[in-house]
Amino acid sequence: MIMQYGNFAYFFYPILIISFTVGLHFLLRRRSEQTKKAVLLAMMLVNLTQHLLKQYLYPQYWGIDFDVRLSTAYNLCALLIIIAPFVLLGKNALWKDFLVLFGTNAGVVTMAAPYWYIGQTIWQWDVFRYYLCHGLLSSSSLLIALLGLHRLNYRNFWKIPFLFFFSLILVCFNDIILYAVQGAEGNLWEVLYAYNPCWLFHPIEEFDWLIPIIDVFTPDLFMGDLATGEPFTPLLWYFIPMYLLIAVLAFLIMSLADRKRFSQDWRKIKAYFSRPRKERTDDDHLTT
Repeated sequence: MIMQYGNFAYFFYPILIISFTVGLHFLLRRRSEQTKKAVLLAMMLVNLTQHLLKQYLYPQYWGIDFDVRLSTAYNLCALLIIIAPFVLLGKNALWKDFLVLFGTNAGVVTMAAPYWYIGQTIWQWDVFRYYLCHGLLSSSSLLIALLGLHRLNYRNFWKIPFLFFFSLILVCFNDIILYAVQGAEGNLWEVLYAYNPCWLFHPIEEFDWLIPIIDVFTPDLFMGDLATGEPFTPLLWYFIPMYLLIAVLAFLIMSLADRKRFSQDWRKIKAYFSRPRKERTDDDHLTT
């Protein structure tokens, strides 16, 4: 089957992943928290293992000069796969918020736009690997919330973009370490600019239609030009629009998932502003 956007081959693997996630949810929803966590941890460890050992597990990498970078935190999804078990077992609620949101959506977005494989058959090892790793990432991250192992806190929505940018910086440090250990053709700037994780350094030509939209929010000082090769300022070229986009989406998703806390806060806000202005002013003076 040849994959094209919208045909059966395009939906084949996502249907399997959705079915697996739904089935696992119903299978585990009445189990103990320990059992739920053990199953999700097993999924994450399988994903981590296939990521770290991909050069030995997948035939397409056999007998070639394998790029070790592909088994490291070379992009956001790879970083999420590596840190997922530690986030699940850890106690940091903010990182769990981030994993639920970005682990789920990074997997979904990546599977929704598999432009590397458009026009190719889905019956090849690299396509299988692609959907396996992103499917396990998306499924295990979503099930953390669906199975009640973590409750999203909508009050953290404004912090989520900062974790996204911090994650990209970690990816860059990964590339810097590999550059120092292995060496590479060209200087460090050229290497990082070419790797360009999550468009941190510049947009790509396939999505150049987004540049005018981003330009509305970004000072010209930070914008480059793909046509002339003028470099973009790393991170700052899309910091404002990306922050706003992530914050808005995080707020919408988290407020829906955290409806009880959101409703309580909303009632308090309405009660506060429904009071006479003088009473509000007096209370404000008392609290200060």
